[in-house]
Amino acid sequence: MLNETQEVHTSPTAPQKRSPLFLLSGLVIGLLLGLVYAWFINPVIYENTVPASLGATDKDVYRGTIAQVYAITGDLERAVLRLALLEDPEPVFELASQAQRALAAGNDTEARALALMASVLQGAPQAATPESVPLPDTPVEIMSPAVPTQTLPVPASTP
Repeated sequence: MLNETQEVHTSPTAPQKRSPLFLLSGLVIGLLLGLVYAWFINPVIYENTVPASLGATDKDVYRGTIAQVYAITGDLERAVLRLALLEDPEPVFELASQAQRALAAGNDTEARALALMASVLQGAPQAATPESVPLPDTPVEIMSPAVPTQTLPVPASTP
């Protein structure tokens, strides 16, 4: 009787069907955790990037800044070196087209500075010095996106 073994019979259970909801929720949670990690915990920080890697609008801001600094200081060598960092195939054309866009947008000061820089680079003798373009004494206003503000006056007292 000691050597007798007992056999245990179990009925095979059918595997349970899992809904694809587990897979979908796992993907969504993983995506959200990945975005939180990439945006808040360990975001990408660009350091020591070259101006040539900038986007088109940022290149326009960079060119405008170079032209405005040249219009104030008159340091052509430094302005040319800064423009060379953008690696534009035709910097005179880029400056002139940006000057036209700035003029169309109503930025007269920036348009003058860009046109001055383009004409100096092209070798026009009438615009060899930055003093030939009158610049206002006020700082240049940079356009920023519209921020919603309060439209109704704040009541003096609350009931």
